[in-house]
Amino acid sequence: MKEIIKQGVQDSLSRSKKPEKKKVYRLNGKTQRIAASALKVLGALNTLDKVLGSISGHARRVVFKSIMPEWLNDVVKGGREPNAFTVATDDATALIVPMKKYGTINEARANEILDLKEKYGIDLDIEEVRHLELSRDLVDQVPEEKVDKLMEEIKEAMLASKVLSPQTKKEIRGGKLPVLEERSTYKYGQDILTNLTKLSKGDPKKAEAIIEAVQPVFSLRSFEMDDREVQVEQALELIKDSIADIHED
Repeated sequence: MKEIIKQGVQDSLSRSKKPEKKKVYRLNGKTQRIAASALKVLGALNTLDKVLGSISGHARRVVFKSIMPEWLNDVVKGGREPNAFTVATDDATALIVPMKKYGTINEARANEILDLKEKYGIDLDIEEVRHLELSRDLVDQVPEEKVDKLMEEIKEAMLASKVLSPQTKKEIRGGKLPVLEERSTYKYGQDILTNLTKLSKGDPKKAEAIIEAVQPVFSLRSFEMDDREVQVEQALELIKDSIADIHED
């Protein structure tokens, strides 16, 4: 437990940045004492929240890295469904639920998916989803109180609008100001976890490479611990000691 907490605390503090110098309103004097106490409570809870979040993220990665190869082997070779499963130690258990949601397909992830094809011959089907939206630059030129009227007029004819200025209409006609803006998102043509055995061709190493590339979301639920009070107390003490050790360094 000590190693996990210490690494999580280090990850949290290493990301912290010193705030820029700016005007500060200080809480001083008798009448501000309660507010000052409240600020200390908020500050302490905020720090604890960040540290706990970092420890939680690090602990999750350690758990998944340890258990994932065995689970993937059971899925692609043992015929088990890629659904919820339980992990356990001598004194704690948790339910892990695959959510069948995946990391956003951005440029970096697209490159990882292309690597799957080059290294393993795995071709994941990706579909483009087009989205059309009213141009933000155009909307910004319309007074707020007239937006509703504009929306009604769009149904009839944009260039016949009584709200848009002649200059805006000129920009629309000249193509400088698009009425609609297009953006694309991407999704997998088939659910990755459901089709993992087929996609990996029953190879656990290929399955692991797929999971690493698409980053499915796994939810940890239903924690059960023996001596919960004792373990929580120990964890908080270790967090306190870890923060002190890092500051001394």
